[in-house]
Amino acid sequence: MKMEIPSLKLFLQRMRVLSLYRDALRSIRCDILIENPAAKSEMRSWARQEFERNRHVEDLAHIRYLISNGKKDLETMTRYTIQKP
Repeated sequence: MKMEIPSLKLFLQRMRVLSLYRDALRSIRCDILIENPAAKSEMRSWARQEFERNRHVEDLAHIRYLISNGKKDLETMTRYTIQKP
C-alpha cells in the first residue's frame, strides 16, 4: 500500500489549520475568557466537530476559506466571551 505525499502547499495549509485548532483550544481553556465548565466543554466539542467535519477537504481555496472563517469565529468568540468584572 503506497501512501500519497501531500504537496507543499497542502502541507503548509495543514500546519495553519493545526495552529488555528491549537489557538481555539487555548482560548477555550483560558479561565479569563470562559469560567463556566459546561460552556468550555460545549465550545471544545463544537470546535472539534467543526474541524472533524472538514477533515477531508483537499481543495486549497476551500481550506483557505475555512481557515479565514475559523479565525473570524475565534475572534468573535474571544471578543464576546470575555468575563466582565
